[in-house]
Amino acid sequence: MRKYYLDTLRLTTIILVIFAHIFMIYSILPYYVHYEDNNLMTLIVFIMMIWLMPLLFTIAGITTFYSFKKRSVSEYLKERVLRLLIPFISAMIFLNPILSYFGMKFHENLPINYFNYYFISFTKITDLTGYDGGLTLGPAWFILYLFIVSCIALVVIKLLKNRIDLSKKELSFPVLILLGFIPVILTPILNTFNGTKSIGMFLALFLLGYYVLSNDNVMEKLEKNKIILGILTLTLTIIYIIGIIFPNDIFISIGSYYGTFYGWIWVLFLLTMGKIYLNKTNSIIQYLSESSFTIYIFHESILIAIAFYILQITSNIYIQMISILILTIPISIGAYIICKKLKVTRFLFGIK
Repeated sequence: MRKYYLDTLRLTTIILVIFAHIFMIYSILPYYVHYEDNNLMTLIVFIMMIWLMPLLFTIAGITTFYSFKKRSVSEYLKERVLRLLIPFISAMIFLNPILSYFGMKFHENLPINYFNYYFISFTKITDLTGYDGGLTLGPAWFILYLFIVSCIALVVIKLLKNRIDLSKKELSFPVLILLGFIPVILTPILNTFNGTKSIGMFLALFLLGYYVLSNDNVMEKLEKNKIILGILTLTLTIIYIIGIIFPNDIFISIGSYYGTFYGWIWVLFLLTMGKIYLNKTNSIIQYLSESSFTIYIFHESILIAIAFYILQITSNIYIQMISILILTIPISIGAYIICKKLKVTRFLFGIK
C-alpha cells in the first residue's frame, strides 16, 4: 500500500521552504535581498532550518527503500541522474544566475543588465551562496547533495545487503530516540557552508529512513508514543529557543550538535503526525506532489525577483510578505506546467 503521507509531507515541506525563504528577507541572516532585522522572523527561520531539509533527506531514504522493490540498481542510478543531476545542472545554467544578479543589484547595484552580468555570475566565486552576486548553488544545493547522498547510500546498502535487515525488527521507543546520535556523530563529515550543510548528517538521515523508518513496526511504535514524542519535541524546542535568545558559551559550543539531534526528534514527530493525519490523497495533492521538486528548483529565483521589486513598492512588511507569497507559488506552479508541456524542458528539469 502506497504511503501517501510521505508525498504530502514532502509537498508540505517544500511549500514551507518557500515561507522560510520569505522570512529570511526579514531575518538577521545574510540573503539575496533584505528589508529589516526582525527577531521573530529570525527565530522562526532558525527553528524551520532545524528540520526542513533533514525531513526531506529522511523521506528520500524511506522512498528509496520502496523504490528498490521495483527498480534494479542501474534503473535507480539512471533515475537519480535524470531526476537530480541533470536538473541541478539546468538550475545552475538557467535559474541560479537570476539569484546572483538580484543579489548584486540589491547589495552593490552595479549599472549592468542581467544579460551582461550572466557570465560574470559564473566567474565571481565567493562562498557559493551568491548573496553578494557571486556564483551560487541556490536551492539546487539540495538536489546536488541528494544525488551525492543517494550514490553513497547505494554503495552502503549494497555492501550491507544480507547483513542488516531491519525491515521487520522491533525497536524500542528509547532506541529510536537515541538513533538521533548517529547523525550527530557524522555531522563533522563533509560539513560545508559554514557548518550548515553536512553530507555526513544527511547521509545518516537518509540511511535511517531507509533502514529504520521504512519499517511499519517502527512507525506503529512511534504512533503509540506520539504524546511522549510531542512533549519531547516541545521541550527541546523551548530549550532551543532559550539558547537562541539567551546564548551562552555552552550552547554556542554544542549548538550545531544539539540542533542535529533536535532535528531528528522533529523528523520523528512530523513523520508520526503525517502517518496519522495525512495518509490520504486526492487529485490536487497527487498533481502537486509530482511537481514538488520542480517547484522547489524554480521557486527561489522567482521569489527573489519578485521580492526585489515588491520591497521598493511598499514599506508595509505584511503586504510585502503576502504579495511575495501569492505571486511566487502560482508562478512557480505555472513554470512547472509550461515545462511539462515541452519534451526538452521535461528532460532538463527531471519532469516525468
